[in-house]
Amino acid sequence: MITKNIFISLILVFVGFTVDSQELVRPVITGAPFLQVTPDARSGAMGETGVSTLPDAFSQFHNPAKFLFQAEESAGVGLSYIPRFVGYANDIFHANVAYYQSLNERSAISGSLTYFSFGNVEVEEQMGNEIINQGSFVPNELAFDLSYGLKLNENFGMAVSGRYIRSDITDNQNQTGVQLRTGNAISADVSGYYISEPLYKRVNKWTLGFNLKNLGSKLKYADNEDYDYPLPTSLEIGGGYHIASGQNDVISFYLEALKFLVPATDDQKNIPEKSVVGGWFNSFGDAPDGFSEEMKEVILSLGSEFNFNDNFKLRAGYITQHRDKGYLNHITVGAGAVYDRFIFDFAYQSPIANNVSFRQDKGWKLSLSIDLGGSEKRSTPVNIEELTSL
Repeated sequence: MITKNIFISLILVFVGFTVDSQELVRPVITGAPFLQVTPDARSGAMGETGVSTLPDAFSQFHNPAKFLFQAEESAGVGLSYIPRFVGYANDIFHANVAYYQSLNERSAISGSLTYFSFGNVEVEEQMGNEIINQGSFVPNELAFDLSYGLKLNENFGMAVSGRYIRSDITDNQNQTGVQLRTGNAISADVSGYYISEPLYKRVNKWTLGFNLKNLGSKLKYADNEDYDYPLPTSLEIGGGYHIASGQNDVISFYLEALKFLVPATDDQKNIPEKSVVGGWFNSFGDAPDGFSEEMKEVILSLGSEFNFNDNFKLRAGYITQHRDKGYLNHITVGAGAVYDRFIFDFAYQSPIANNVSFRQDKGWKLSLSIDLGGSEKRSTPVNIEELTSL
């Protein structure tokens, strides 16, 4: 049934992953919320941390500047798949493929393609007291992005990204005289990454990162402005500390925060009419209850990873957001295994039932990374103390 309420319900589907939307107070509402779904199992197992984590094949989503600190002549592919979202139709899924390549010791390029399917939706129309079936369609959204990164010094680099977004969730229906259409938008990201010591050195080190993401046009589903939705523009910052335990083991801990830079909704969950740029700059003070309410939008993530000899990895994390804005309150766990040039990762997410009934929020993710680098993988990590003792 393509009424505006059902149309918005597709926009709100990710809000429903935590708690019934009617229980939320002025939630964050954007178009293309699939752009905020963490695709890979490594990050998914670490509380969805990623902007400051050590580089991997899925850094394109979290922070493309991390590719600058991979080994020279490195290249790789990442494949990730979220097979279902528990509590929704079994045919809903999310898939992502990413590629990266070092150009030289100072620059790298990368890109990714993301596809999200809402599953098969029955289209119904109410005529009087009778509901007429009008067939079915499969709402879907996709995004394609490319990035270029440049290392500014030995410890810090930045990247810029461009993205095309296509949101086909209307089936081009005509609703009460309004002709709906597929939404299209473009956006850009700016990201940066700092690492205190080279990646290959087995010493304690810090990593810091930021990503200003989805700066772009609104998604327009009709000529009527009531069907314009801002992209999920956000600023994410974070840091990590990595302990070299023994010769080949590493223990990592992460803390990250994400703030949406979009207009605050009112008590009826309506989005105010603001320009794209105005929404960004007013997003720290336009909530009805002021700055304190703005801070309720912040998503906090904690993550940890235990890397055993670069062969087996255990991960755990926690992600939280205030109950008025989305009520993320989840633990995450997972593991990874390395075989030659292949890395297999698995993640599981589960809510902590606390004062609210979670019903639609358990999920798991699968990822495969393939190292395509021209040089042989380093079999024995280098310890800086060993080098200086030679």
